[in-house]
Parts: sequence; C-alpha cells; structure tokens
Amino acid sequence: MVTGRGVVSPVGSTVTEYWTGLRDGISGVRQITDFDVSRASCQIAGMVQDFDPDTHFNHREKKSYERFTQMGLVAATQAVEEAEMQKLDAGSGEVGVLMGTGVGGITSYAIAYDALFAGKVERPIDAYTIPRIMNSALSSAIAIRMGIRGKNITLNTACSSGGNAIGQAFEWIREGSLRAVVCGAAEAPVTYGILRAWDALGVLSRKYNKTPESACRPFEKNRSGFVLAEGAAVLVLESLESAETRNAEIFGEIAGFGSNCDATSLTNPDEKGVAKAMKLALEDAEISPDSIGYINAHGTGTRLNDPLECRAIHRVFGNRASSLAVSSNKSQLGHAMGASSALEALATILAVQNDCAPPTLNCIDPDPECDIDPVPNYARKLNIEAALSNSFAFGGSNAVLVIKKWKP
Repeated sequence: MVTGRGVVSPVGSTVTEYWTGLRDGISGVRQITDFDVSRASCQIAGMVQDFDPDTHFNHREKKSYERFTQMGLVAATQAVEEAEMQKLDAGSGEVGVLMGTGVGGITSYAIAYDALFAGKVERPIDAYTIPRIMNSALSSAIAIRMGIRGKNITLNTACSSGGNAIGQAFEWIREGSLRAVVCGAAEAPVTYGILRAWDALGVLSRKYNKTPESACRPFEKNRSGFVLAEGAAVLVLESLESAETRNAEIFGEIAGFGSNCDATSLTNPDEKGVAKAMKLALEDAEISPDSIGYINAHGTGTRLNDPLECRAIHRVFGNRASSLAVSSNKSQLGHAMGASSALEALATILAVQNDCAPPTLNCIDPDPECDIDPVPNYARKLNIEAALSNSFAFGGSNAVLVIKKWKP
C-alpha cells in the first residue's frame, strides 16, 4: 500500500503542485543557465526551479549532500511526514530504505576532476567529495535522518532504477521481511560533461533550444530525441496490515511487479524483452490486460524507443492497444535518468487516484508507427482502476509496475 508520497520536480515540488503541473500540461523544460552551453548542440533541460537548499539544510548538511541527495531527502521527508511514520518504530528493523539513482553525485565528481586537471596546477579537493559522490549517500541520509535501522540498499539499473527500487520494496513487504519501506529515486545529472556525453550518443533533442517547452515530443512524427532532467520521487510502501493497524490513509496499491533483462544490447531495447516485462507485471498482479485502463509509458521521444514500445504494447494488449490511453511524462519533465521511473510511478499513482490520464505534450502529428492513443496535448478524464508504469533502461533492464486504485 502507498501511504506516503514526496516529490521534487521541474513542474512542482509538492505532490499537489506536481499533479497540477502534469494534469494542466505544464512544461518544466528550460534553457540551461547554470553553466555555459554555447558549445553544446542541446542547450536545454528539465530543471527544478523552486528548490532552495537553504530552506532545508544547515551549512554542514549542504556541504555533505550532493544535489541529488538534497532533492531526494526533501522528497523522502514529504513522504515520511504524509505517512505519519513517527507512528512506526523505525528503529525496530521492520522498516527499510531502498533508493535508486543512475549517476549519483556526478557534479562533485566533475568538480574534483577539474581541481586536478582543469588548471595549470592542482587545486585541493573538497574533503566532502567522497561522501557526496557515493550512490548510496541518499539512502544513508534518509536512514540517518529518520532513524531507520532495517535494510538499506541503493539500486542502479540506469533509467529503470526507480521502478526497480519500488518493485523490490513491494516484494520485501509482500514476503514479510519488512513492514514498510521508503523507496524511490533521485537524480541531478544536468552537468556539462553529461550533457555532451548524451549528445555524442545522438539521442538528445537539438532543434528546440529557442523553444525548450517544445523539445520533447514522444510518439510524434517529428520527434528528435529527449532532454536531460533532474528530480526525485519517493514513496512510503507499507503492508496492508500495518496501514490498517495504525489507520493510515492509503493512496493506492502496488499490485504487481515485472523485472527482467533483454540481454541483447547495452543501448538498444528489445521488443520481446519489453513486452515480457509487462506480461510479468500483469501475471504478478493476477490481472488480465483488459483490466488496464492506462499506461504511463517510458516514452523517451527518440526515433528508436517510441515505436518499439508501442509494438511491445500491441504484443501484450492485442487489438485493444490502438485505443488504450498511453502517455509520456517525459514530454513535460524531460528524462531524469534513474529518477524518471520513480517520478512516473508517482504520476501513475496520481492518475489512478484521480481517474485522469496526464497528456503527452507536443504530440501535434502522431507517428503512424506509434499505433496507440497518446493522450495528445491535454489531460483526459477516464475511469482507471489499474494502470501500468513502464520503465526501460540501457543494458536492457526493464521494470514495470501495476498500480491499482485502493478500495477498502
């Protein structure tokens, strides 16, 4: 059961703001101003605008925590407060933490590298560099702040990290090893080095630097790639028995989880593997494809990914696939790498809870090769009893969640 939710995102940094931004079709993609991008082909990203570390952390904490840790810890604090976890015994060993990230503290790594190699002479490296760059810094910071003494794991499966973290937390609770888990993902990858590296791979959008809100166009005929983004989303998952015992509010149910590996390519997804992940999630939830009212797609906006994901959906949903509502939050948020799947899982929970599919922005001329209903440009009210949240990653690491409306 989902009893707590938290978020820091390019379209809002409370759950209410986040949902309103998604539902109303707000774009969080903006021109990058934090560093010089004049020599970069892609000069835009999904940037968090309303995040001020000074309002959340003291001087020592700001020095200790990288940006991805700061955002993740703020989102986790929201989730824990909403779940009223003070009513749980966090130190009992029955509560755990499982967080995902793709690149962790990449900003501090870049600063340390520059100190050694960017000038004529070496400069001292900040003493906090190692604690800041650790991928496990966020999960550790959450445990320390909340006093959580159970399992504490950091998971990295590239862009499916958040989905796999939530799914694994669900399995821990289902098997009875933990009562509750703080889970999700955070990422702050918008650095000059990462921007240029993704651009070298040829997958970033380069055509919309002057109109950044138009850049990410999943399922659209004229799509040209994705844009980088940052953000964090965190859930508190709890067993039904635990939630009912303390009369906690339940916002939705993680009902099934499918995780597998394509085992074909480091960079190109495999249609059969993607379809298999969806089938595994449905089988795990013990529901039929006909029960799904909405799919929150991986939907990157690249030439390769979108039609492949649509073909995989057809493999699972048959003739119904053409009329099934399928939308991509990346059209609004950009692609936050390891955190994208956690942000999208939260969006799916909110879609199910509110019976409303958020839109795919910039889908003006849908690609005939993407034979689905992309919910173009405007949110749509519809009955959603259950939904899929799809996440696929480099290395062929797939994660699919089945999310159901909670009915006591």
